[in-house]
Order: sequence, then C-alpha cells, then structure tokens
Amino acid sequence: MAGSISPAVGTGPAVSGKPIHILNLRKDLTGPQALVVRILALVVFAVLWQFAAEAADSILIPTFTETMEAIYQTAFVTGEIWPALWVSNLPLIIGFAVSVLISVPLGLAMARWKAIDAALSPVIALALALPIAPLIPVVLVALGMGMTPKVVIIVLFSWVFIATNVRAGARRVDKSLVEMAQSYGATEGQVWWRILIPGAIPAVFAGLRIGLGRAFAGMVIVELIMLPIGIGALLLDYRGDFKAGLLYATTILVMVEAVILALLMQALERRLIQWK
Repeated sequence: MAGSISPAVGTGPAVSGKPIHILNLRKDLTGPQALVVRILALVVFAVLWQFAAEAADSILIPTFTETMEAIYQTAFVTGEIWPALWVSNLPLIIGFAVSVLISVPLGLAMARWKAIDAALSPVIALALALPIAPLIPVVLVALGMGMTPKVVIIVLFSWVFIATNVRAGARRVDKSLVEMAQSYGATEGQVWWRILIPGAIPAVFAGLRIGLGRAFAGMVIVELIMLPIGIGALLLDYRGDFKAGLLYATTILVMVEAVILALLMQALERRLIQWK
C-alpha cells in the first residue's frame, strides 16, 4: 500500500515484552552460591594477610599460618582461652540481661505514653551522644573493683540502643489498630499483648542484636581498662611478651564468639517470629 511505513530492516533486535538482562549483579544467591562466595572471600583475605605479613617481616605482625597455629594452641593444646572467656562472659551475660529487662519495657512505655517519652527523651539523647569510656573511672571510684562495676559499664554500653530501637518499632505499629481495639472494649493490657508487643517484636530483636554488639564491646573495654582477669589479662600478657601470634589468635576467637552470638540471636528471631 502506497504511503505505508514498513518496519526498518537491520536496525536492531526486535523488542519483546520481556526485559533482556545481560548481567544482574543484584540477583539473590542460593545457599551453596553464598557459601562459595564467602569461602572465596576468606581465602583471598588469608592470602593477602600471608603475603603482607611476610613482606612486613615484623615481630609484631604474624602471618596467617602462624595465627592459625596459635589459635589451635590456645584453644585445643593449652586451653587457656576457655577459662578466660568464661570469666569475661559472666558479667556480659548479667549486664546484657539487665539491659534487656530495663530497656525493652522502657522503650515500649516511651512509645505508648507521650509524657514518659517527653521526660526521658533528653536522657536518651544524652546517652547516645555521651562516650562511655570516660565514665569507667567514675564507675570504678563509685563501685570499686569486682563484678558490679563491670556489669554496670556493660549496661551503660548497651541499654540506650535497645531502648531506642524498641521505641521506634513500637511507634511504627498502626495506631488505627489500637483505636479499633479500644473501640471494641479492649483493655490496656489486651492492647499491649495483642497489638503493641507483637508489632514491636521485630524492632525489639533488632535492638537486641545491636545492644549485644555494644555489650560485647563494653566487655572487652572493661577487661582492658579495669582489673584484667579474663580476656583482658591474656591480651595484655601476650602484648607485653611480644607474642603476636597468640595476641591475634585471642582477638580472632573473641570476634568469632561475637559472630556466633549474633547468629544465635538471628536464629532465635526467625524461630519466634516466623510471620515476619
């Protein structure tokens, strides 16, 4: 037909309804693929560490193989890491439990009642901005040496992060659900147990993970600054004796424990709130 426009020939591939993905870097990895990627990352890190330490040729920087040998020695030959970990973890367990018992109800109350939130918001802001390390000498002077000051410092490191996350999570609960429940005659307790607490649980666990990390950091700092009788004692002894391999090994084992605790917290979260 004269005047009709025919499609051009050779101008490129025909466009279909489906998009063409040449390289999708954001594609989700399967379980085996993620495991392979992590193993490769660890291998690359180990190789770089080995060559960098050999190039530095310093007594203060052990190679990767020397560090792995030190981990085997302190964990399975002498076993001196385990009593030190227990001594250091005892105030961590107590301090984190106290932080949870204080911060979770406090965060929920601040999200529920504006008067409590207005009264405690300056305290929360100050606690978030204030570095905790300078307070350690003050706590020592007030409480002396022993278990109590360690627990108090660990609580100071962690409580505010748990409280702020719980408050933020409880505030995200749909207010219309609360209003509807009250219109049907729900009591304050029923509002808490049926709406506010279930809706805030994901944020509670997010705060617990962050608070656990902060509590762990507080445990290490307490051990290094206060009376070192656990992990801090090992670190200071190895540093003073220039045992770099054992120093790095102890540090790595402490980091591994922190990762394991975080993974256990995630597993507990997945089990308790499968509906998330």
